Amino acid sequence: MINVIRCLISMEILSFFFCWANLPASPRFIIDAHSHAPKTQKNVDIVARVYREQNAMRCVFTRMEQFELMKKAIADYPDVFIGYGHIDPDDPDAVREIEKFYQAGFVGMKFHFPQKNWDDPKYWQLYRMCEHLGLLMVFHTGICDREITDTPSFASSMHTRPGYLDLIARAFPRAVIQGAHFGDPWYEEAAEVCRFNPNVYFDVTWATLPKLIKLNDLARFKKILWWSMPEGQQSPFTKKGSPHAFEHIVFGTDAWGLPKLMEQFQMFLEANDVPESIREKMWGLTMARILDIDPETRRFRHPRPLPPGSRYLFAPSKFSSEEGK
Repeated sequence: MINVIRCLISMEILSFFFCWANLPASPRFIIDAHSHAPKTQKNVDIVARVYREQNAMRCVFTRMEQFELMKKAIADYPDVFIGYGHIDPDDPDAVREIEKFYQAGFVGMKFHFPQKNWDDPKYWQLYRMCEHLGLLMVFHTGICDREITDTPSFASSMHTRPGYLDLIARAFPRAVIQGAHFGDPWYEEAAEVCRFNPNVYFDVTWATLPKLIKLNDLARFKKILWWSMPEGQQSPFTKKGSPHAFEHIVFGTDAWGLPKLMEQFQMFLEANDVPESIREKMWGLTMARILDIDPETRRFRHPRPLPPGSRYLFAPSKFSSEEGK
């Protein structure tokens, strides 16, 4: 009996070692493309430590009341924090806030809770300004959270459907657009926006991955990104030279708990059989290319801010004008 127990223990140890040895390697470089600014200096320091441990950087959506805290955090931890402004598109001071964030070296803008549809001309001056300044634009897409209160609100999830990003991507062709949450629950709509817009990306943060895990449906994106082709092959159903279908997804968290959220994203990649080189782009290399960050040093290749009009995040000339067959 003792020998049997020893044998079982040995098999258990070998099994554990085999599984551990075959776990996918940690990504070489990570950019968290969707996170919110810490509210205290203590939390800033904690986040910096955790992200450095994972060789990760963090795009932080910063409200104006957090401006000074995050400006200091970016100066203290330039290898971790990437500054994005976070503004109300219906605020009369929105243009001035964009300018202030830009002058401080922030490189993106997050928009949330619009009172009109995202592609309404009311907001075009904001988008035109971001395109001219070379600022990546992040839009909340899909279902919106709400406070249970007796104060009326005019925000609606219907204003943030991912389909509205299609017109923005066409009207501002040198901008890069990021939709948050892959338009949850309008995933198919978000995917079709990607198909003919190589300047559009989405993250799969918030409820998307937990929901798919709960429903045992992580592999669903193989069908949603239906035009995906084997690595090295061009899909006939999109623009010539366009990114691989899964390249339109970038890693993000939108929450605390980086290691656990990395684990969920890894499960998503495995379930959808994403090629290894595409995974590296999704983890961080795509965002590094867009934002002009050197993955080796985790620094911007050129100091910010750049002169207005001197940098466009997306170059249409690099893509063919040929329509997919």
